[in-house]
Amino acid sequence: MVVLIAAACGGAVTPAADPLAGVYRIGGGDAALSVVQALADGFAAKHPGVKFTYDTSLGSDGGINLAAQQVFDLGMASRELTAAESEIVDRVLVGVAGTGLVVHQTNTLKDLTTAQVESIYSGKVSDWSSLGPSKSLPVIPLVREKGSSARATFENYVYGGKPTYGGGVLEIQGGDQIRQAVAGQPGAIGMVGVTGDDASPAGTRIVTIDGISPTKLALRDGSYKLRRPLYLVYARKVDQRPGVTEFLAFTRSAEGQRIADRF
Repeated sequence: MVVLIAAACGGAVTPAADPLAGVYRIGGGDAALSVVQALADGFAAKHPGVKFTYDTSLGSDGGINLAAQQVFDLGMASRELTAAESEIVDRVLVGVAGTGLVVHQTNTLKDLTTAQVESIYSGKVSDWSSLGPSKSLPVIPLVREKGSSARATFENYVYGGKPTYGGGVLEIQGGDQIRQAVAGQPGAIGMVGVTGDDASPAGTRIVTIDGISPTKLALRDGSYKLRRPLYLVYARKVDQRPGVTEFLAFTRSAEGQRIADRF
């Protein structure tokens, strides 16, 4: 009877508040963004009160350092952690990415050898016509900023970790800015993060390296050599917000792994 009266009076049971509800900040390198967003969307579908924001302006170095300081709830890193970093953050593997090289869409060159890439960025090659069936056009090599994982992967593979850049190399902050710069300069070549089977950014074209394209399969089996891990990182030895703990558990779960495997 009590239930009937309450219903007749318009009473309603207020659902319990989700203890995980809140806004969570994720930041760092942009290579892991697609898979992290997909994982976050899957988690938020179970917890509608959970929202995520993303900042990819600081690269992997910034993501690691700010996650350690808990400025970010979670950081994104697309490289191995140093010994010192492993003391301040822990990590969860969410995928693998590569460093791709893009040229202007009108550039007819389809493949570069590692030696040719080294020659371009060392300043030994200054015109595209010297590399194959391409019209005479000055080469404009672009690199990501220091601290970028795309740049670190490039330098470790092409230069053995000790780059000798030519004087004409231009440093560009951010992956989107690199894409835009290459799309606007017919002679440009630049490095971008790739996660496999990516469409070439508008106005550009991804070139193969030593005949291998950065496909998902080539990144996973290692045949494409300019590759690196994708990590979510979080502060060690501190209490995490409940939503962070649960999101990390979701990422490690079978459902989370199925989401990550799509990338």
